[in-house]
This record gives sequence, C-alpha cells and structure tokens, in this order.
Amino acid sequence: MENYDLIVVGAGSSGISAALTAAEAGLKVALLEKGDKFGGAGMFGAQGLFGANTKLQKESGVDYSVKDAYEEILDYTHHRSDARIVKAIVKESAETLAWMSKNGLATELVTNTQEVHQNHPRTYHQYIDKFNGFKKMINKFKDLGGSLFLKTSAKKLLQDNGYLSGIEINHDGTDECLKTKNVILADGGFIGDKDLVKKNVNIDLNNLYSMGERKATGDGLRMLGEIGGVNNYKPLLENHAASIVTNNKNPWENASLATLSTLPLLWVDNSGKRFTNEDVVYDFALWGNVTYTAGGYYYIIIDQDFVDYISQNELDWTGSFERTFTLLQHLPMTHKVGPMKTLKQELETALTSKAVFKANSLAELAKLLNIDENNFAETITRYNELISKHDDEFYKDQKYMKFPINDGPFYALKAISTTLGTVGGGLVNEKFQALTEARKVIPGVYVVGNNAAGMFDSAYPTIEGLSNGFAWNSGRIAAKTIVKLNR
Repeated sequence: MENYDLIVVGAGSSGISAALTAAEAGLKVALLEKGDKFGGAGMFGAQGLFGANTKLQKESGVDYSVKDAYEEILDYTHHRSDARIVKAIVKESAETLAWMSKNGLATELVTNTQEVHQNHPRTYHQYIDKFNGFKKMINKFKDLGGSLFLKTSAKKLLQDNGYLSGIEINHDGTDECLKTKNVILADGGFIGDKDLVKKNVNIDLNNLYSMGERKATGDGLRMLGEIGGVNNYKPLLENHAASIVTNNKNPWENASLATLSTLPLLWVDNSGKRFTNEDVVYDFALWGNVTYTAGGYYYIIIDQDFVDYISQNELDWTGSFERTFTLLQHLPMTHKVGPMKTLKQELETALTSKAVFKANSLAELAKLLNIDENNFAETITRYNELISKHDDEFYKDQKYMKFPINDGPFYALKAISTTLGTVGGGLVNEKFQALTEARKVIPGVYVVGNNAAGMFDSAYPTIEGLSNGFAWNSGRIAAKTIVKLNR
C-alpha cells in the first residue's frame, strides 16, 4: 500500500494549486483526477481569475487593495460570509498570481469583461496560453516527484482513532487503498449529480442549463459527511446569465438566438408580467440571479417588425458577452449587433424545440406559453405605452426602450437559468481545515475550491474572477497549512 504525505482529490485549479505547493515544499504528493485529463473547470471553463493588490495592477496604476476587496465582498454578502476566509483569500491572491506565473501559467490584467464593471477597478487576470500553462504546472509537479493519477475516483476516507489514515480509490477500474495522513478534497462540488442538485435548488431542473464540470458529482462532500464533517453548509448555484437552449443543446450554436439572449429586450415571467429592468443582462451574476428568482426562466418577446429590422440592420447596442469574447482574441469592441442574417432560419428551426414559440396573435402566444392572457396583454400594452412616453417603470435606459410589440407574427424565446457549477457545502475554517458541526477540526482533512463554503452567501458576488480565484488560493492555503503542520 503506497504511502503519501498528501493526497489531493481533483486536478482542477484548487487541486493543482494545492498539489504543486506541497510538492515544492518536499512533500510526497498524489494528485487524483477522475477524468482522463487534468484541468477541470478551472482550465476548460475559466479564462482567468481575481486578484487584489497584484503586481500587474500596480504596474497598470490600478488602485485596488486587499482592504478594498475584503470590504466589497463582505458588503455584498451582508457580512454573512466568513470574514476570516474572505481576508485569507484576498490577501493570498497577489502572491498566488505571481507564483502561477513563475511556474508557467502567466496572466495579463485585462479590462473587466462585463459592461457594467468598466468603472470598477480591474481585477480580472486573464490566462496567457492557458492550456500550455496548465501543462507546465503539471510537469513542474511531476518533476518535483509528484504523482498524477488519471481515471482515478476517490471512494472513502479511512480513519484510525479519529485521525486520517488513508483513502480508498478506484484507479482505472481497480480498487486500491493509499496511505496518507492528509487529504485535500478539491473535486469541484456536485453540479454533475442531478439528484444532489435537485435537493439544493428551488427550480425545475428542466429549466437549468449547466456549464459546469460533469465529473463533479459530490464525491468529496459525500466522503466528508461520512467522517462527521459538515457537507451541506450554504451550498449554492453559481448563477451565470441565462441561455436559450434548443434541440442541439448548445446555446452558442445558434449565433443569432444567442445574441438576442444578451440584449435588454422585453422579458416576461411565467405569469405573463414584466419583472425587471432588462439591462441587468450586462452583469452576468445579477442576470443569473434575476432568472433564478423568476422561477428559473423567462420569455424574450419580439415581433415580426423587430425580426425584419435586425435581420437587415446593425443596431448600436452591445451584446453582453461581446467584451468577454473580444478580450480573449484581443480584438476591439464594436458595441454593435446585427445584421442577423440567420435569425429567421434559426427561429423557424427552433420552433420544434421548447425554446422558441410563434403565434399570429398575442392571445395565441399566451396560450402556447401557458401564461395568463390578460396579464400578458396588459404587459404588452404598458410596455408600448412606456416606449411612446420615453419612460420606464423599471428605469431601463431609454436607449433600450426602442422596439414596441406591434405586428405579428409574435415570438417568445425561452431563456433558462444557467450555472457554472455549485459552490459551498463543506464547512471549513480560514486554513480550509474541515470542521464538524461543533466547529471542531477534523485532523488531516481539508476542503477547497467549489467544495468549500464560507466565501459566498446566497449568491455569487459580482467581482470578476472570484470563483476561480477562490479555487487557486484556497488550494494554496490548505497546502501551506499542511506543510507547516508537517515540519
């Protein structure tokens, strides 16, 4: 039975961070990855991470201190997050980014990726040469004697008189046991387990589109609960925008429909009423929260006049994802959408799905959507009236009060809740040591990344890159704690 100083479960951002940090300090480390590739959501999904008081910020004249970030996060969560965890993460962030760069994964400080954040100090450190950078970090880990096991699932934590003694695993179909006195659970939450997700959400899962890591099925949190750790502390969905999901299941394959989802057009909920200022679309976290609160979906309402117009014309509106994509390609912003030459065909094709509906009258459309006809009719009348008066009861920018709903056919595009994954569940202290319900440390067990609670409260904060920053930094902090305790 092989013996290790540390076993890390999950080879995403938090797991790689923890494993390499420990290996640098001379520990014998095994890094277990359930899939056949390392990287997880931190590589395949994320494009960068948060930092405060970093070298790149200082060089660019960005004044955003640890204190600024700490207070902003606590204000957002109404001090319902763990202040010690928030402080530890924010304080560690600058050193972590420098350490990543030293080990081959460099970043660049870019403009914030969302329109409403342009006046906020820049926090988003975008990966440079992401895939090669991750590979360099893994190679460095191996060069230091670290062992990476792919296709390896963690099954059970083993204890001896309350102390961790090992872990049961399945490596490429074979059950094994590994000895260790320290384990870091870094396997990314539970978005890949529909039953667990269902227990923790208040919407129909048919109205949830996941962009999260499918391999993240809650293994680490399950094992944590089996040894007396708290594994259900403030779990939440990382709500992120809303998506029009047609038969092909990939929202971005329908370019025109995807772009329409990123514009502040008229939205109605399942009661047929307008429910928000639609320019919330320019903040992905808030947009996601609004969608979730509306029951997990809403309908974008357009008419034939708009379809004809946008199919042939350019519109001086900004698609809310434009900056995200242009930054990745280092292209200039256009702040324009259209003409959408493929829109009519996309609409017709999507009619066979449950995402796009078409009717010759508003009453007929309401029936198709199973919403109250009177509410819907009143909503349309009121919206048209507000446009004519250059006013809005939800205070939407007049630039976006441009398209009344007048002439059929009429269309409804269903946009559903979208998540990047789950965050939280594991109760930890600021060193990311696992805790019991009595807040006692479980020796040798650490919980990081999307498994760990304490940084967030009921919703993901609007500071860009914070989730991935939390992953990288929590992994580092946990590994440093183990190194210190094992000296």
